[in-house]
Amino acid sequence: MNAPRVLLVSNGAGEDAIAREVACRAQGLDLEALPLVGQGVAYEGVARRVGPRRSMPSGGLIPEALGNLLRDLVGGLAGLVLQQIAWLRRERRSYRLFVAVGDLWPVVVAALAGARPLVFIGTAKSDYHHRYSALEALVLRFFTVLALVRDEPTAQSLRERRVRAAWVGNAMMDGLEVTGAELGVAAEEVCLALLPGSREGTYSALPRMLEAYTILAGQMDSAPRALVGLAPSVDLERLGGSCPGWTMVSTGRERGAVAELRGPAPPVMLVRKAFPDVLHRSTVAFGLAGTAHEQAAGLGLPVVAFEPGGESRLGWYRGRQKGLLGEALRVAEDDPVEVAAELRRLLEDPAERARRGQVGRERLGPPGGGRAMAGILERLARGETLQAGDLGPPK
Repeated sequence: MNAPRVLLVSNGAGEDAIAREVACRAQGLDLEALPLVGQGVAYEGVARRVGPRRSMPSGGLIPEALGNLLRDLVGGLAGLVLQQIAWLRRERRSYRLFVAVGDLWPVVVAALAGARPLVFIGTAKSDYHHRYSALEALVLRFFTVLALVRDEPTAQSLRERRVRAAWVGNAMMDGLEVTGAELGVAAEEVCLALLPGSREGTYSALPRMLEAYTILAGQMDSAPRALVGLAPSVDLERLGGSCPGWTMVSTGRERGAVAELRGPAPPVMLVRKAFPDVLHRSTVAFGLAGTAHEQAAGLGLPVVAFEPGGESRLGWYRGRQKGLLGEALRVAEDDPVEVAAELRRLLEDPAERARRGQVGRERLGPPGGGRAMAGILERLARGETLQAGDLGPPK
């Protein structure tokens, strides 16, 4: 008997990574993936990538600014969307189940293509911050057979609006076990996780982060070591060349600390294929990431980000993340001196770190969501009917 074919439709690097955590735990399914944003590098080795795809200038952050939309339109966004919908409509009868991962955009694409039955794994919204609107709930009610969301309050809110919704755990907290890779730091050294993100902005974010780190290192008698968690999509050579005043030197490793940046502060280790090790080894996380920030918070690390105006003037993306993470995330003014001061306060105050860390653990929940979601997809792909007892919260 042939394994049921299932298509994962996701819209961003973080969403691809979450879909991967579900996919790698699914048994007996023939999995393929249609990444709507970027190349879907996270799917390598887990699901075959299919359909039209292209990297866009915004990296999928269209709602953050009108300029992102305009740049993507110039980059061919409209044509790409039409190609993706046309491909999905043409191939939809080849699949037993479709899974939309991210915000509502993959659901819209699948709906326009007539792709059914459709399961939604919602990663972007929560009643902690920005609940699904009446229109979004209507879309989910009519076009999905099940919505798996990121927390129980959100699931309850959607059920009250007649959406079949459940919280079975948060898949982004799976796959964060230590790999044992060499990170290039001594056992007694305190570490700071630098998380510059996975999109085009990574190459401008890291130099700004290094400015703050240099100031911080100059202020402390025993400066923390910086570990940069690199997303699979990041071009290492380009990243090294984007950091003026720093020289990148390869370590010769393919995993763990693959290179170091040497400059006006202690050597900064660039870490690849060992992101969980970076988080588990660090005391505080600092950056401009998306999913990586949430994973850090879920493991109990307080997270520091920065934006012009700090928390008094948050943009769409960081404002949404602040709402999701609450006090686990502090958004400082976009000034290296201010950022360094916030990092130092956290590094020197274990009680405050513990308090914020507990908030992050509570907001993200325990691991195990990926396995639960995979089990649900397996049953739905085989045509089984799920009962209410099959959709309980993680134990």
